[in-house]
Amino acid sequence: MSDRSINRGGKKQLTNRYQLDQEMSPDEPSATDKLTTGVPQEQVEEHTGARRRRIFTQVVMVLGASLGHVGLAIVAAWPNPAVPDMRSIVAIGNLPGTLLWGWLVATIGRKTAMMLLVLPYTLAWCLVALAVNPTMLLAGRVVHGICIGATFVSASTYVIELPDTSIRGAVATIPNVGLSLGFIITPSLGLVLRWYEIAFVGLAIIVAHTIVMAFLPESPSFLAIKGQEKKAKQILLKLRGPSANVDEELQTLCEENKEKAKEPLVKVLQEPIIQRSVGIVVTLFFVQNFCGLMVFSVNMTRIFLEAGSTMSEHVASILVFLVQAAGTILACIYLDRFGRRICLVFSLAVMTICLVTMGVYHYFQDATMFETDSIVKNITGVVTNDDMDERSAPTSYYTWVPLLCLMVYMFTSSCGAGPVPALLNAEYFPTAVRAQLSGLCMVLGSMLNFAALQLFTPMQVALTTAGLYWFYAAISIFGIFFTLICVRETKGKAVG
Repeated sequence: MSDRSINRGGKKQLTNRYQLDQEMSPDEPSATDKLTTGVPQEQVEEHTGARRRRIFTQVVMVLGASLGHVGLAIVAAWPNPAVPDMRSIVAIGNLPGTLLWGWLVATIGRKTAMMLLVLPYTLAWCLVALAVNPTMLLAGRVVHGICIGATFVSASTYVIELPDTSIRGAVATIPNVGLSLGFIITPSLGLVLRWYEIAFVGLAIIVAHTIVMAFLPESPSFLAIKGQEKKAKQILLKLRGPSANVDEELQTLCEENKEKAKEPLVKVLQEPIIQRSVGIVVTLFFVQNFCGLMVFSVNMTRIFLEAGSTMSEHVASILVFLVQAAGTILACIYLDRFGRRICLVFSLAVMTICLVTMGVYHYFQDATMFETDSIVKNITGVVTNDDMDERSAPTSYYTWVPLLCLMVYMFTSSCGAGPVPALLNAEYFPTAVRAQLSGLCMVLGSMLNFAALQLFTPMQVALTTAGLYWFYAAISIFGIFFTLICVRETKGKAVG
């Protein structure tokens, strides 16, 4: 009788422990695990602390690798009034840079390829800083384009292969924080430095990035598919901890990539799942570029001038990029909580509202002659403050509208439309061909980026500024439906 009562009491106690499991954090060992294994509470706390230190190590590694994105943003936002289209011409160099470094990343490794970035960056910044004619400036900017393509394909591949699956979305978004930081630094430096002096700042950041990369490990995924399982295991033990089944992770990784590593890229591209993934990523890059995101990032000062904002365009640009950085940090928190799809849909929905509002603002801005003149003058880089006074009375009291819309637009874009396409570009492809296929998608994305930047002024002339913003809004709406129908979720899923 007493034994049965003890058993009933034990069963009741076990039920309570299962109820307790539902309330505990998934990162903590469950009560049933403690009951089964007999792990004392002190050891569990040490295990939790070890996990936090391990995650912190992963974050620090990705922060070091993301330093190159700060230099990349300085390249993208670097101004020079001497030569028109100095920013959009960078997209020309993206194509060879992405293809070449995509091959290097897959051949010599992620870490080594990232360290070699210092060579084209040094050449580009020297051509820019020491330029004595527009030809040297243009050549430097084309080489800058090579640097941008190379940085994107190497860093995105590296940072996706280091962190745990549960935090991959958050950690892999850290390079976007570096990108936002660079966009803030550039106009801030422009207030105190000359354009050629900013070049030396950009070069110093890349040199620092190279030094940091020398102390970081190679991607264990790359080492595993190259047959260096022992070295890969050592790195994985530091990244995953002694409690993780590293051997199983390595075995799964090698099995999934064994055949693809031997197949030519053309044959891999014939697989339906790969074709679908490429199509999804390229379409998201199309939405990203033609919803106005890249155009606004590069032409922020011009947009404020044409909107007739009473605030200094440089100060306004810095303010908008600060908000963008805040949105990127928020994305690091919520991408792994809500998933890529929800963040992308929410981002595009709010961006649509902002674009429609900006279109309405410009529609009621009765200054057709001023808008025409501003386009012509912008080609030569000359827009005076007197021109700004020619804006129409109906909108002169609402010059805060473009600033508010751009702040909300850039904030929400950083929560989804900005980081998600690049994140999926790395997550959708197997390790053996990740760099090559990501590079291919980035090449197509670079072409779309170049087209969006070059078509900005012609589309503004053809559609008017209001019509252009409404066109961007229509693309954002298309992106919402495309995401809901076609984009597959990767939150919490292992990448091969």
